[in-house]
Amino acid sequence: MKYAVFDDFFTVLGNKQRVRILQYLNSGGDKTVGDISERLELEQSAVSHNLKRLLDCHFVEVEKRGKERVYSINTDTVRPLFELIDKHVCKYCREGCKHWE
Repeated sequence: MKYAVFDDFFTVLGNKQRVRILQYLNSGGDKTVGDISERLELEQSAVSHNLKRLLDCHFVEVEKRGKERVYSINTDTVRPLFELIDKHVCKYCREGCKHWE
């Protein structure tokens, strides 16, 4: 059973658009779908779809502010995860992964 949960977790992270959204949210501040769509040059429908997947797995949090839904990264677990990924990438992946050569 635990492997299925891991599969879901990495499937969510296996999408480039979702990773870009997370990186943007991690770079600071709360963002609306429109903010994300404009900054990342993605269709709003694609952003909404990806945010739904990220929200379902608790990678992001959402807050209603009037008529808007404002998204932020999960600071409890996802922000530290991205810090660890950044550390790994800086240390081992500067020139790309050797495995694929």
